[in-house]
Amino acid sequence: MADNDLLQFVIPHKHRPGTDLMTKLMLQDSRIMNLILKTLIGRNAEDKYISASCEWIDGRHADVLYIPKDSATEALPPVIVEIQNTVDKTFIRRIIKYCGHVIDKYHVEPIALTICVHEVRKPISDLLLETPKAHYLKRLPSDCWAQEHFLMSKATISDFLSTPLSEMVALGYVLTKQEASLLNISRVALEHEIRDEERTVEVLFNVCENNQDQYKRIIEAIEEDGNDSKRARIYANDGLIYNETCIRKYTKQLFNSSMPEPLALSPTVRASGSSKPTHKSPLRIIDPDPRKTDMEWVKEFVEEYRTTKKRMNWKTCFDEGRNAGYLGTYSNPQSLKNTFNKLNPKH
Repeated sequence: MADNDLLQFVIPHKHRPGTDLMTKLMLQDSRIMNLILKTLIGRNAEDKYISASCEWIDGRHADVLYIPKDSATEALPPVIVEIQNTVDKTFIRRIIKYCGHVIDKYHVEPIALTICVHEVRKPISDLLLETPKAHYLKRLPSDCWAQEHFLMSKATISDFLSTPLSEMVALGYVLTKQEASLLNISRVALEHEIRDEERTVEVLFNVCENNQDQYKRIIEAIEEDGNDSKRARIYANDGLIYNETCIRKYTKQLFNSSMPEPLALSPTVRASGSSKPTHKSPLRIIDPDPRKTDMEWVKEFVEEYRTTKKRMNWKTCFDEGRNAGYLGTYSNPQSLKNTFNKLNPKH
């Protein structure tokens, strides 16, 4: 995506600044990860970490956890990053537990970074110390549970907002201000998410269109075939198989399925008002059997009946004809017999 496309770049609601998913996606971007690691550990940490699962068996989970691609060491320890609205004693107790889980799993004390969005409460701000890592960071005591615990907030970066802006200060400013300037930073990190979401919508529309067309075919088959339900049943069965295949294909991502890929939608998707499909459907269309006239049906019945019976039973003919969707204009077997004999005197 080119920079001049930014004005047309739309972030879905769940990905907008200030949402947990948006923040986590951005912090998992390799460029943001390297920026944080370079600041907290040094250039020797760049490109040596990956984002890892940070949910533990007790249900607790940190925002983001970076771990070395190789084994964690004192020189390259795990790094926990937390975006917190208000930093108070309750939060500090929680991050201590997070770090305890990391120590249990990786056997190395982690480095923790807290980015405070709103407020650092006074009992905590009174404990803040300077750190040689960066003037815009503060340090909180973390004896026995973390190598270091750094904090960045609106207050810590306020004196460093003049240009040229440090990349880390810019990141802190964007996260603490929660503004739309996240676009330029998050654009690449989100592109695959946007594409996946758009593709999901396209698939959904195509599946709905195919099902709509199939329902219309079933209704048409019932209307055209009368009491002969064969074609309607085939359509219904095809629809069931289609939906079962879609469920398997798209929930389990079995893209080697024999089901055809969804067709591209036109720029403006609108419901079809016609009974005929407006797009190529993967579901088959069955041509109805040519509809016989009443007398054609009666003639076939009479000829077949008389191969086994000597005397014609017009009541049986009338009843079976009605059941098959014919003879609706005849009031009784006698009127049917009279009409047939008049049109077929040789019988």
